[in-house]
Amino acid sequence: MGGSGVTNLERRYRALLKVLPGWYRRDREEEMVGIFLVERTDDLDLEHSWPGWWETWAVLGLAVRTHLAAGAAFTGVPARVVWRGEAVRALGMLGLLLGLYYSAAVVVVLAGRHGPDPVWWRVLELAPFVAFAALLDGRRTLAKVAAAAPVVVPVLSVGDVREALLSATFAVPSLVTFACLCLGFHREAPTPPARRLLWWGGGAVLLGVVGGFATGTGLLLVGLVTAAVRVFAFVRGDAVFGRALSVFALLQLVPLVVLAAAWGEVTAERNVLAAVLLLAVVAPVRRGRRVRA
Repeated sequence: MGGSGVTNLERRYRALLKVLPGWYRRDREEEMVGIFLVERTDDLDLEHSWPGWWETWAVLGLAVRTHLAAGAAFTGVPARVVWRGEAVRALGMLGLLLGLYYSAAVVVVLAGRHGPDPVWWRVLELAPFVAFAALLDGRRTLAKVAAAAPVVVPVLSVGDVREALLSATFAVPSLVTFACLCLGFHREAPTPPARRLLWWGGGAVLLGVVGGFATGTGLLLVGLVTAAVRVFAFVRGDAVFGRALSVFALLQLVPLVVLAAAWGEVTAERNVLAAVLLLAVVAPVRRGRRVRA
């Protein structure tokens, strides 16, 4: 124990609690440290022990829920924190809609396939349908597990190194939005409004069917729709949805940049798409009412 009377274990607990946002620690840090230490009375324990694994896991989970807080879940949540949480959840929903788009396109492609039967893992590409329905029904764990399935597909389908890099590059939007889905829809987050999102989901499936028939237009179609919805969000003054769409557009720029920089694959179509996506990224958002994405 140091001269200040603070034990090493207490210092370690306080260091762990620094993952929590300042607005939350100001009111609750002392109470939490007291609860952690209430049964830790042995001198050796107080000097040489560390926070337990379950305590660490619980604090990390609380950190996610407070950094991405929903307005009604905690008291005294700053507006910027609520705004951040809603933007992350909106980005997670955009990722699910992107998954629905690709799943519908896969159905069309497989339905018109002639030749050998597809490999078993192609069924994983249909998991976004399960994830979307589960999330709207409030079954978040099932939704996250199902949403993870398509992320595994690029790993299972790789061949040579170049193909692996391409798969990883094109998976960037799905990977980031999957992370947003897992982090944003914590247990205190509100369940997305089913009626509104069913329309969005239906639109994503319809676009996927079009993309399935128009092979090779996937990047272009998704990018143009993203830009169009970005304009829609700006006109409505939906700042949260607009910012999420800006990040979504930025993620779609990644494969275009990699294709051009690493392999010199530059076409007029991709240049136009890159310019449209860049405008969607840098365009201002209007801080109006919040969107329930």
